[in-house]
Amino acid sequence: HSVPQVRFLEGAGVTMAIQWPLVLFSLMAGAAGAVLAFSGLSSLIGGCATTRRRAVCTALVLLVAGGLCSVAHLASPLNAISAVTNLLSFSGISIELMLLAANFIVGVVYLILTRERVNGGVQVVAVLAIVFGIAIGFFCGHGYIIDAQPTWNSETLPFAYAGTSLALGGFIYALIASMAPKPSLSEDADQTEKALKLPWAVLVASALGATGIAAYLLFLGLDAASAQGALFWGGAVACGIVGTLACAVINLVPAAAKGAMPIAIAGIVCAAAGGIAVRMLMWVCASGYIDLFSLGIPSVIMNL
Repeated sequence: HSVPQVRFLEGAGVTMAIQWPLVLFSLMAGAAGAVLAFSGLSSLIGGCATTRRRAVCTALVLLVAGGLCSVAHLASPLNAISAVTNLLSFSGISIELMLLAANFIVGVVYLILTRERVNGGVQVVAVLAIVFGIAIGFFCGHGYIIDAQPTWNSETLPFAYAGTSLALGGFIYALIASMAPKPSLSEDADQTEKALKLPWAVLVASALGATGIAAYLLFLGLDAASAQGALFWGGAVACGIVGTLACAVINLVPAAAKGAMPIAIAGIVCAAAGGIAVRMLMWVCASGYIDLFSLGIPSVIMNL
């Protein structure tokens, strides 16, 4: 990626400018992986096939959009070719690219197998979707862990990335499920009961997202994080933790089934706001130790 901008704030030393293409890439790619993971889980427990196909298509769109955001951050589009030709360097960027491609391939193969009704192959792909879908959210954050940046040098960072991605992906899947046609009597009579497991899966994802945000905020230190004002209290705490958990809990109430779509939309808004907030905090709370980036060149940063 291109060299991050470094700015000097009076009395604050060196801080990092927020790299918006990377913020959007990590959130969209992570959410896409989470949607694929939910699709894989649905396939294993026998959820609605229509919802799964729509969800996989949505995930593919998010993967492409996220990939374009990542390319937009490169100093030159030609660096994208360099990164692809150096995948075996296993740098943070190369791992992200491999997982981006793996998730896209899994999604496409799933659509092909379901159309051809290759049931055995679908189950294998479903497991791969869960593994790769969760992994991309984690490694989008893990690539930032470096000794030279103390506010990034913690496993709580990729945990927060993965958790917020799962929460957002879970609510996206719930929204798609709320728009799917109800199963008819001729369909699997057990399908509706199995679909009831979705709210619990969304709650688990939301809990992981809230826990990841809280863990990274504690690592940063509440004094440093809360100094960011609305970003901390409004984005991370109110939306990312309280809002997503509230929507997930409300979604468990049987009466909420009639309002599944509005609840899912509210969950998406809260999860997205929380995911963006924690990624913004990562940049604005970065310290002066990041000077090495201002002196580096893209090829060194990408370990090419």
